[in-house]
Amino acid sequence: MNAIHFHRRNLPHIYKPFSSYFITFRLKGSLPLQKLYELKQKYDRLEPKTKEEKYENLRNFFVEYDELLHKNKNLIFLKEKQIAEIVKSCIHYYDGKKYNLFCFTIMPNHVHQIFHLPNDKDCISDIMKGIKGYSAYQINKVFNKKGGVWQEESYDHIVRDEDELFALIEYTLMNPVKAGLVENWKDWEHSYLAENFKWEL
Repeated sequence: MNAIHFHRRNLPHIYKPFSSYFITFRLKGSLPLQKLYELKQKYDRLEPKTKEEKYENLRNFFVEYDELLHKNKNLIFLKEKQIAEIVKSCIHYYDGKKYNLFCFTIMPNHVHQIFHLPNDKDCISDIMKGIKGYSAYQINKVFNKKGGVWQEESYDHIVRDEDELFALIEYTLMNPVKAGLVENWKDWEHSYLAENFKWEL
């Protein structure tokens, strides 16, 4: 993979090698399809005149998307320590192999992670299939069941520059605070920040 690749399903996806990515993936059924459809319709009706307006619309879309996930209080088993540890292990597995991991936060029904692709050999979709596939296998073993665990599609966003990178790291780490789960981001045990980042919020 040595060129930008674009495709669209329920969410837009742009894959670009040698870039940093903000990824969100969620539990299957954590967001009603009707709600997602209504949200997409709302933003599809907008007609941005500039790249900045388009970017702002995408940002606002994601914020509303994330807030809908926070409102789901029923499907929240990712916050259980045994389950969260499975997801952590799968995310860390690829660090230094297929990507350089900056941070992640495991929320009750979704996960935010940020990493950098250091080459043009690995595809985001393949990486996410690996993380979601093996973690789903392990989670199903815990619950002694079969079937899908994760929503097939993930939300991915190419980080534009260093300023946006730090803004997204802040968003990721502060997500449990925003959701009312803790008062200080350091108190959420299912978050990670790479040691080479010095971060004070």
